[in-house]
This record gives sequence, C-alpha cells and structure tokens, in this order.
Amino acid sequence: MGSALRVAVLGLGEAGRELALALKVAGADVVAYEAGRVKNPPVELAESAEAAVDGADVILSVNSSTVAARTAESVAAALRPGAIYADLNPGTPALKQRLAGIIPDGLFADVAVPLTTVDDERKEPMMVSGHGANKLIEKLSPYGLCFDYVSDEPGAAAARNLIRSMLAKGMAAVVADTLWAAKAMGLDQWAINEINKTFDAASSAAAQAALNDTAKHAKVRSVEMTDIVEMLAAANYDSTLVNGVGLTFSHVMHGRKVPFADLSED
Repeated sequence: MGSALRVAVLGLGEAGRELALALKVAGADVVAYEAGRVKNPPVELAESAEAAVDGADVILSVNSSTVAARTAESVAAALRPGAIYADLNPGTPALKQRLAGIIPDGLFADVAVPLTTVDDERKEPMMVSGHGANKLIEKLSPYGLCFDYVSDEPGAAAARNLIRSMLAKGMAAVVADTLWAAKAMGLDQWAINEINKTFDAASSAAAQAALNDTAKHAKVRSVEMTDIVEMLAAANYDSTLVNGVGLTFSHVMHGRKVPFADLSED
C-alpha cells in the first residue's frame, strides 16, 4: 500500500467518528476537526479545519448539509494540489453542484452514505459521483471502504440517496401514523403485531404486488380510504398521511401511470 494515505475528517458525529476510526484501523493517517467538544476522539484532532486539511490527500466532510458550503469555503484555499474533497453530508443535488463549484476542478466527490453504518456486517457500498469520484474510490478502497461509482456529475449520488431516503422515511412515517391511529382506537398492541408480520413477510414480490394492486384497483382502494377517514374521524384521530394516500389513488384513477406495474391479467 506504500506510505499511509493522509485523510482529514471534518466532523466527528456518529458517521464521521466511525469513518475516522475505520480508516485509522486500516492503516490510514487520519486527522479530524470538530467544532464542538469531542469526548474520547478516535483520532488526532486538529485545531482548525484549515489545519486538518493541510497536506491531506483526501478530505471527508461529514457534518451537516446546513454547514457544508461554509465548510468547503473555509478550506478550499488550503487544499494541496491533487487533494480530493468529498462531501458525505445528506443534501440536495443543487447543494452538491454548488460545492463542486467551490472546490478546484476535478477534486470534488459527492458521496451518499448508506443507512447501515460503515462497520455493519451488512454494510452497503457508498454511492459516489463527481469528477473526483474515481480518484476517491482509488484512494480509499484499499482501506476497506466500499463504493459504487454513479457518474461524473456532482449531485447524482445525492439524488439517489434522497429517493432512497424518501422510501425509508415514508415507511417509518406510515408505521408511526398507523400506530397513533390504532392507539386512538385501543388497538395499538394488535397493530404492532400486524406491522411486524407485514415487515417479516416483505419481499420484492410483495413490492411488485403492491404496485400491481394500486394500478388495477385504485378506485376500490380510494373507497376504502374514505372508510378509513370516516373511522378515524369517529375516533377523533387526525391522520398525518391518510389524505396523501387518498390523493395518490386519485391520481391513478385519473390516468397517472404507476411505474413498473404489471397490468396483465392474473
């Protein structure tokens, strides 16, 4: 592997701490900067972000999308020639494109960190895009990090990450709303058992069946949603999601196609 890669980690939250430690254990020379107080830092701490990136081969910004641009602006002039600046914060494609404009040409990588943690046995590859994507993969892969190259377009990884997050957060919100509704009717213990059974039985076939059912039976499902609204009103529960679900069926009823639905006869 030759001389150790020098990596600067900007931000020691949960993800930053795990990445810093994983890279250190794998043999990288890791230094970090965190604006807040750090208890038991896993790696050497720099006094400033500029000091952290001084001489670094790879810079990983792992803090927050709200400070991502400010962080990039604060260190851009301090990057050594050839250094790769990777932004691992959740954010919009527009934000990633803005960051790419702050960092010298060819050195920016947009990285989408998966829901599973970096040391999870089930870890998924990190999606990466931007003109520095291939260089980042080349530099960090020998240190045990896994990547999926998306494209040279900054924001392409971020877009995929937010779509994936939309599904995950949407399912979490549906579960919470369902349990709130069930609790209003004294059915919360029964409901959590039903939810667990549903998730235990989840599969790609179940997802396809849901798409097919929505496309074929939107009118019937819309009527069922009306019954649900009436029932919840009687229980004095104001659902946060039911109206949106009903609107989805309404769109399908009025001609909006359901992607990937199989409309052939069973």
